[in-house]
Amino acid sequence: MPFEYFDVTAEVGIRAWGGTVSEAFAEAARALFALMVNIKTVRPHRTITVELSAESLELLLADWLNRLILERDRTGCVFSEFRVAVTPQGQGFTLQGKIAGEPLDRARHDPRIDVKAVTYNNLRVLQHPDKVQVECVLDI
Repeated sequence: MPFEYFDVTAEVGIRAWGGTVSEAFAEAARALFALMVNIKTVRPHRTITVELSAESLELLLADWLNRLILERDRTGCVFSEFRVAVTPQGQGFTLQGKIAGEPLDRARHDPRIDVKAVTYNNLRVLQHPDKVQVECVLDI
Protein backbone atom coordinates (compact mmCIF):
# COMPACT_ATOMS: atom_id res chain seq x y z
CA MET A 1 0.00 0.00 0.00
CA PRO A 2 1.85 3.14 -1.19
CA PHE A 3 -0.40 5.72 0.52
CA GLU A 4 -3.38 6.16 2.81
CA TYR A 5 -5.48 8.91 4.36
CA PHE A 6 -6.03 9.65 8.03
CA ASP A 7 -8.73 11.67 9.78
CA VAL A 8 -8.12 15.24 10.84
CA THR A 9 -10.94 17.60 11.83
CA ALA A 10 -11.94 19.78 8.81
CA GLU A 11 -8.85 18.64 6.92
CA VAL A 12 -7.41 15.50 5.33
CA GLY A 13 -4.12 13.85 6.21
CA ILE A 14 -1.86 12.01 3.78
CA ARG A 15 0.59 9.30 4.78
CA ALA A 16 2.76 7.92 1.97
CA TRP A 17 5.68 5.50 1.72
CA GLY A 18 8.55 4.77 -0.58
CA GLY A 19 11.84 2.95 -0.58
CA THR A 20 13.58 6.35 -0.74
CA VAL A 21 12.70 9.94 0.10
CA SER A 22 12.18 10.60 -3.62
CA GLU A 23 9.73 7.70 -3.94
CA ALA A 24 7.82 8.78 -0.83
CA PHE A 25 7.50 12.34 -2.19
CA ALA A 26 6.19 10.95 -5.50
CA GLU A 27 3.62 8.81 -3.64
CA ALA A 28 2.51 11.83 -1.60
CA ALA A 29 1.93 13.69 -4.87
CA ARG A 30 -0.11 10.76 -6.21
CA ALA A 31 -2.14 10.73 -2.99
CA LEU A 32 -2.76 14.48 -3.32
CA PHE A 33 -4.13 14.20 -6.85
CA ALA A 34 -6.01 10.96 -6.16
CA LEU A 35 -7.96 12.92 -3.58
CA MET A 36 -8.86 15.55 -6.19
CA VAL A 37 -9.57 13.39 -9.28
CA ASN A 38 -9.49 9.85 -10.60
CA ILE A 39 -5.81 9.83 -11.59
CA LYS A 40 -6.26 6.61 -13.59
CA THR A 41 -8.10 8.70 -16.20
CA VAL A 42 -5.48 11.49 -16.39
CA ARG A 43 -3.27 11.18 -19.47
CA PRO A 44 0.32 12.48 -19.22
CA HIS A 45 0.12 14.84 -22.21
CA ARG A 46 1.76 17.90 -20.64
CA THR A 47 5.00 17.82 -18.63
CA ILE A 48 6.14 20.51 -16.22
CA THR A 49 9.55 20.66 -14.55
CA VAL A 50 9.69 21.63 -10.87
CA GLU A 51 12.84 22.66 -9.00
CA LEU A 52 12.77 23.49 -5.29
CA SER A 53 15.08 23.73 -2.32
CA ALA A 54 14.47 23.92 1.42
CA GLU A 55 16.32 23.71 4.73
CA SER A 56 14.62 20.45 5.78
CA LEU A 57 12.87 17.49 4.20
CA GLU A 58 9.65 18.47 5.97
CA LEU A 59 9.67 21.96 4.48
CA LEU A 60 10.60 20.51 1.09
CA LEU A 61 7.61 18.15 1.26
CA ALA A 62 5.24 21.04 1.99
CA ASP A 63 6.80 23.19 -0.76
CA TRP A 64 6.57 20.29 -3.25
CA LEU A 65 2.89 19.58 -2.65
CA ASN A 66 1.98 23.28 -2.48
CA ARG A 67 3.78 23.81 -5.79
CA LEU A 68 1.70 21.03 -7.35
CA ILE A 69 -1.49 22.74 -6.13
CA LEU A 70 -0.19 26.02 -7.59
CA GLU A 71 0.52 24.34 -10.95
CA ARG A 72 -3.01 22.89 -10.94
CA ASP A 73 -4.47 26.34 -10.30
CA ARG A 74 -2.14 28.14 -12.72
CA THR A 75 -2.47 25.74 -15.65
CA GLY A 76 -5.90 24.18 -15.10
CA CYS A 77 -4.21 20.77 -15.34
CA VAL A 78 -4.44 17.72 -13.15
CA PHE A 79 -1.48 15.37 -12.89
CA SER A 80 -1.00 11.62 -12.70
CA GLU A 81 2.73 11.03 -13.14
CA PHE A 82 5.37 12.28 -10.74
CA ARG A 83 9.13 11.77 -11.11
CA VAL A 84 11.09 13.13 -8.17
CA ALA A 85 14.77 13.33 -7.21
CA VAL A 86 15.52 14.67 -3.73
CA THR A 87 19.19 15.23 -2.90
CA PRO A 88 21.12 16.80 -0.02
CA GLN A 89 22.57 20.19 -0.92
CA GLY A 90 24.74 22.14 1.51
CA GLN A 91 22.71 22.68 4.70
CA GLY A 92 19.43 21.59 3.07
CA PHE A 93 17.86 19.63 0.24
CA THR A 94 16.90 20.13 -3.39
CA LEU A 95 14.09 18.56 -5.37
CA GLN A 96 14.02 18.15 -9.12
CA GLY A 97 10.75 16.83 -10.43
CA LYS A 98 8.72 16.31 -13.54
CA ILE A 99 4.96 16.15 -13.38
CA ALA A 100 2.74 15.06 -16.24
CA GLY A 101 -0.97 15.48 -16.81
CA GLU A 102 -3.57 17.28 -18.85
CA PRO A 103 -6.24 19.98 -18.52
CA LEU A 104 -9.08 19.02 -16.18
CA ASP A 105 -11.94 17.30 -18.01
CA ARG A 106 -14.83 17.16 -15.53
CA ALA A 107 -16.62 14.42 -17.45
CA ARG A 108 -13.60 12.11 -17.55
CA HIS A 109 -11.57 12.96 -14.43
CA ASP A 110 -14.35 12.70 -11.81
CA PRO A 111 -13.53 15.82 -9.74
CA ARG A 112 -13.68 15.19 -6.00
CA ILE A 113 -12.18 17.27 -3.19
CA ASP A 114 -10.73 20.72 -3.85
CA VAL A 115 -7.47 20.89 -1.92
CA LYS A 116 -6.46 24.46 -1.05
CA ALA A 117 -3.01 23.97 0.49
CA VAL A 118 -0.67 21.83 2.55
CA THR A 119 -0.48 22.92 6.17
CA TYR A 120 2.54 22.65 8.45
CA ASN A 121 0.46 20.66 10.94
CA ASN A 122 1.74 17.07 11.43
CA LEU A 123 4.37 17.56 8.72
CA ARG A 124 6.79 14.61 8.99
CA VAL A 125 9.44 12.73 7.06
CA LEU A 126 10.35 9.54 8.91
CA GLN A 127 13.26 7.46 7.66
CA HIS A 128 13.00 3.79 8.66
CA PRO A 129 15.61 1.13 7.83
CA ASP A 130 13.51 -0.30 4.97
CA LYS A 131 11.32 2.65 3.90
CA VAL A 132 10.59 6.34 4.16
CA GLN A 133 7.23 7.58 5.43
CA VAL A 134 5.94 11.11 4.83
CA GLU A 135 2.90 12.73 6.42
CA CYS A 136 1.10 16.02 5.98
CA VAL A 137 -2.28 17.61 6.47
CA LEU A 138 -4.22 19.23 3.62
CA ASP A 139 -6.52 22.22 3.96
CA ILE A 140 -9.69 21.48 2.00
